[in-house]
Amino acid sequence: MSKPATIDRDLCHGQDEEEKYKDIAVIDYWWGLRELAAAFNVDNLATVSGAPPSREQQKEFAYLQTLLYTVYVKLAGAYHQLEQMRELLDPASPPSHTFELRMFEAKEAFDALHADLYQAVCALANQLFTLLNRKHYKPVVKRKQKVLTGLNPSDVKGWLKNNSHPDYPTLETMLDECDKLLDIRHHATHYSYVPTLVDAQKGTIFIQQDFRIGDILTRFDLKSYADQGGPLVTILDASETRATTLCEKVDTIYKHIYTSNTLEDYMAYRGLKLKESYQPYWERSGELAITRDASIFTGPTSGSAVAVVRSIVYRVLKR
Repeated sequence: MSKPATIDRDLCHGQDEEEKYKDIAVIDYWWGLRELAAAFNVDNLATVSGAPPSREQQKEFAYLQTLLYTVYVKLAGAYHQLEQMRELLDPASPPSHTFELRMFEAKEAFDALHADLYQAVCALANQLFTLLNRKHYKPVVKRKQKVLTGLNPSDVKGWLKNNSHPDYPTLETMLDECDKLLDIRHHATHYSYVPTLVDAQKGTIFIQQDFRIGDILTRFDLKSYADQGGPLVTILDASETRATTLCEKVDTIYKHIYTSNTLEDYMAYRGLKLKESYQPYWERSGELAITRDASIFTGPTSGSAVAVVRSIVYRVLKR
């Protein structure tokens, strides 16, 4: 059976932390690659020749598993930090938490959230490099040494361009779209921190609405900007918008990997295959891939009610 054009993440199953954020960090094609590759579990790895996989083959496959998991867990971690921020900025927070302490912890969660987003994109960039790398390509060179791991998105884009890789134009655009959403992280890293404005009356924290790297460097500059009528946005809203949009951009990259047979080409080049005992969900007997009906699944994707409805529909259609 050929793989389906669309992925139903409800028919894919992972660990508790993956399941918890399945309908929040919506990256369907991440689940599709996970299912297609048997979650990169080395126990399911075999070779075309019939010989046992070498240690190097197992190590690389396990590395891909780590990278795939890291992408998801860091996106989920961003939403976890968002939950922490929301609780800390809630006026009904426990009285044992002073206002000053809550503001400090909310700022730390804000910083951690954007660091998580960056780590997710870095893990994805390294996964792309590992899946696409071939012996005849020019290597990534840093400080006159060849580098195979620990790359950032710019390294991977440069490597694709340097090798005139056929996926370069597409992946450069996709990675650039991700990078645009990491502006807060980049500012915090290169300018020491992101200026924020605490509103004690509203019990919340603001940054400028149209955030630009290097634009406003201290909280005094931000206050002057606000006093002149410069538009502000809460750190909650700014972070949620970036996290949600980044998930969409990441899913676009995973869709490209899935639909362009990137995994299949990687496996074939290295003489690998999955054991015949493994089957993705679309090949397992008794399971039915459901195409989501927009008229049924509307509203926020983070609500547990949506997951319940999907589960009921699945059980009814499976009978």
